[in-house]
Amino acid sequence: MIVYFANHNNKGSDNTEKHIKYALEKLGKEVLAIDENNYTLEEVIEATKSADIFLFHKAGIKDGTNFQKFMELLTNTICPKVCWYFDKIWGDREMVVETILPFIDKLFLTDETWKKKHTYNNVEVLRQGIGTEDTSAGKFRPELETEIAFVGQVYGDRIAFIEKLKKRYGDKVRVFGNIFNRDLYDLCASTKIFVAPDSPGDNWYWSSRVYMILGSGGFLLHPKYEGLKEEFEHKKDLVYYNDFEDLCSKIDYYLRNEKRRKKIQEQGYKKCVEKYNYETRCAELLKKMGI
Repeated sequence: MIVYFANHNNKGSDNTEKHIKYALEKLGKEVLAIDENNYTLEEVIEATKSADIFLFHKAGIKDGTNFQKFMELLTNTICPKVCWYFDKIWGDREMVVETILPFIDKLFLTDETWKKKHTYNNVEVLRQGIGTEDTSAGKFRPELETEIAFVGQVYGDRIAFIEKLKKRYGDKVRVFGNIFNRDLYDLCASTKIFVAPDSPGDNWYWSSRVYMILGSGGFLLHPKYEGLKEEFEHKKDLVYYNDFEDLCSKIDYYLRNEKRRKKIQEQGYKKCVEKYNYETRCAELLKKMGI
């Protein structure tokens, strides 16, 4: 049995927890889902006595009280403890990660850049993926129609990035904040080109939106990252760009060349759904944990 300690009641999200639970169960594992926002130490500790692993993401780190309670939980949990940490590790996140490391058996993370800077022997890279409960094509929706779309929150260096895009392309550019699940599929069916920003990613860390957009059927222009090239091939699954001028050149080209764009779009979708889904990622996690 896997005790899966996470934010299972997260409304309006990308349903990552739901996808992972579904994938684990599809792999034949019994999953006990415990919500990190509503639990007692006693119930979780009792459940983990007969569990194969205790799996969590970033539980208990939002404020000092939650973190203190969660550290008590880690200290008293007997079964193997596994953290699958999403997002870039910087600032306060680094302190939190290094605090929990001595109390867990394995840390899987998506920030390979952070891993390369350290020598911890219980840290491995495990990327995110796309959920496969429903991979049917999205539907064109006129209110979502756009030529160039950015999906995500606009902050930091992204502000200047979006401003430059809008200065260059005007109303052709639309920004969509938190759009997930079937809405994202529909957006991909209604959008010609998605652009990924050059921040805060780097050669060995990138956002899970790569998988979300490709796995929902979108055509993506993305900064050229060495690590990402190991998963997706240039001009076959997606298209990489070097700098802002190169990005604009490729936007112009692929807006004119629909046939080529759609071929890449279809191949990227197929590869993502078949190879980089949560079932394959969870299978890798289970194999590395020996269960």
